[in-house]
Amino acid sequence: MFRRTAVETGGELLEMDDHWPRPGHRAAPHVHPEMEERWEVIAGGPRFRIGADEIAARPGDVVVAPAGVTHLAWNPGSEPVHMRIQMRPALRWEEFVRKLFALGHEGWLDENGVPEPAILYELLREYKREIAPPVEQTA
Repeated sequence: MFRRTAVETGGELLEMDDHWPRPGHRAAPHVHPEMEERWEVIAGGPRFRIGADEIAARPGDVVVAPAGVTHLAWNPGSEPVHMRIQMRPALRWEEFVRKLFALGHEGWLDENGVPEPAILYELLREYKREIAPPVEQTA
């Protein structure tokens, strides 16, 4: 399982450390309708798909998904991944993450941290400014 620790919050910015100790960890494709997501790779070699672009990152690299752009990230290697993530504006992202982790502790998430469909629908409805299903990207 992955682990997230909020290291700084304040108004327009939420900054978190994200650790993926398990090879093969994969986040589902999604969109942040009103938020930019920015990753700084601290350790490991994650990959990203931002819109139609696939990016292989290394420690020191910074990858950005603008608001409204479908993206996903995964750990293709055998080593753990550690990233610093920034969400701008923060909106209610910290609240969403806390709720998601509570669901995980209660056994409602699959191995990739995705809730069953009924719960996912409710989360997407409640946090519609923060997260949405993927959208088709046009060139």
